Amino acid sequence: MGFDSQTCFILKEVGSNLDKNHIVFTVKILFEIFKEIRPELFKKDKKTRPGPKRTYKTDEMLPFISFGHIMEITSCRKLENWWKNNDETCQFLLNCKKPSKTTINNFTNDNMYLIDELDKFLVEFGIKTGLIEGNLIYADGTILKGYCNPYNSMYPDQIKYLKKFILKHYKEYKNNTGDLWIKLHEFFYNGKYQDELKEQYKKLKKIINSFGIQLLKLSLKNHQSLKRVLKRIKKMEANINKKYSISTVDPETRHMKDKKGISGLNYNYQQAIDDKCGMIVTHYITQHPNDQLESIEIINQLQRILNKKEFTLVVDYGYWNINTLHRVYRTPTKLIIPCKTEAMRRNAKQREKNETRFDAKKAKKQKFKKYNFKYLSKEDAYLCPAGIKLTRLNNTIKKDEGSKKRYGSKECQKCRYIVECTKNEYGRKIEEKFDPILDKIKNEYYTEYGQNAYAGRGPYAEGGFAILLESRNFRGIKTKGMKKANNEMTRTTITHNIKKIHKHINNKTLNKILNEIKKEKQKQQTNINIFDKWTNNYIIEHDKIIDFKN
Repeated sequence: MGFDSQTCFILKEVGSNLDKNHIVFTVKILFEIFKEIRPELFKKDKKTRPGPKRTYKTDEMLPFISFGHIMEITSCRKLENWWKNNDETCQFLLNCKKPSKTTINNFTNDNMYLIDELDKFLVEFGIKTGLIEGNLIYADGTILKGYCNPYNSMYPDQIKYLKKFILKHYKEYKNNTGDLWIKLHEFFYNGKYQDELKEQYKKLKKIINSFGIQLLKLSLKNHQSLKRVLKRIKKMEANINKKYSISTVDPETRHMKDKKGISGLNYNYQQAIDDKCGMIVTHYITQHPNDQLESIEIINQLQRILNKKEFTLVVDYGYWNINTLHRVYRTPTKLIIPCKTEAMRRNAKQREKNETRFDAKKAKKQKFKKYNFKYLSKEDAYLCPAGIKLTRLNNTIKKDEGSKKRYGSKECQKCRYIVECTKNEYGRKIEEKFDPILDKIKNEYYTEYGQNAYAGRGPYAEGGFAILLESRNFRGIKTKGMKKANNEMTRTTITHNIKKIHKHINNKTLNKILNEIKKEKQKQQTNINIFDKWTNNYIIEHDKIIDFKN
């Protein structure tokens, strides 16, 4: 084959070979709108570090990093190598400029606030364009693995001893009243005084363990290392939680069990998703080992973001905490949450599907567990598996557990399953904690609206984590500290919301919004309220906004 028959590739304009519906254009247009709405955030595009003048701008680097997350390229090294592959999307976003790994890393560390502001903008953009209704919200939490070894830790008494030991002997060294500090330096770094300090070393290792020895060795290196070690010890002291061990790498992690029952140093990640298009409305990382205290925090954040108080929040039984539910009940927000019996009944169905071996006797006993008794909310009664209705009898008062409701029936004595069901010769009795507020929350779940709302929790709340863990191959936090961990999860949220916007809004429509904003800015100073005139006024085809009615 001759050279004349070979096709020639000519690039007239960067991005001209890409499909106009490509998600890279969605990213670019959204960042242009963000820049027009919040221009004050981009006034810092000037030299802030010594050295050569920067060749990139914030509105070039930020879309590049966000689009990298969309393409599942998250590390600085991979982003640098991605550009080297001559991908036209990279050239389009960066205007053919080459960023280094150091440049990308410095930008990410210096512009955490900008990433947070972008996340807030996308949520508000979703609200103004109707992608977020804010009527029905699904919330859930998951345990994310921290970026540290669970065995690389120290206990509070070890931390206290190490700090006291360092300060005491460093002070003696500075005042020329002791030479142990110098001898320890020679022992660790030059191999001297081995015989003299052998017993001292064994004693220290026994008291502060090998990880404490590492910190002690680092503090002996020089004055700067000493300051870093004392700073780390101070951070560890600030995160002491009872008598639990503290990580020497990331002290802000906590001992938590994940869904597989494996304990480790982890973070608890909370997120709330709107039911209309599945956009994430709010998210945050907490140190609490469970979800019991999080419902009120989620509601407070949603009220502030949605700018309204009346909406429905759907959560699972993991959020059940009596004090927290009492606080939630005092707000205008409606909460849909199953009680313990209902949660166990749902889990029992899954257990029966997964269970492969059990004898008939065990199956009979399992049949009459409390979670298999169906609650009839309208009649305030329970229906047993044998078809007998257990009605309300009276209230009993127990000193430790407070007042309880009792349910029973005289027909139980004639039931042929009474031996398998209960040891009481007078029949089965069911007890429930008596609390008028909890009863109202519980009854809300059993209404037709509550049942329909809770049925969608799996696809939205659990589905959001499934996309994060499986589709985007996210296996844990890759940064240290809550602040950086929150920022890392914010970038994954931005990725999720941009994909949702791309799915539901045409790029031509986004361009129209951008042009209208520019026209309005020429007339007067604008803000995001410019979208109000388009709200609920769309032209929709195949569940996608293709234009706005004028």
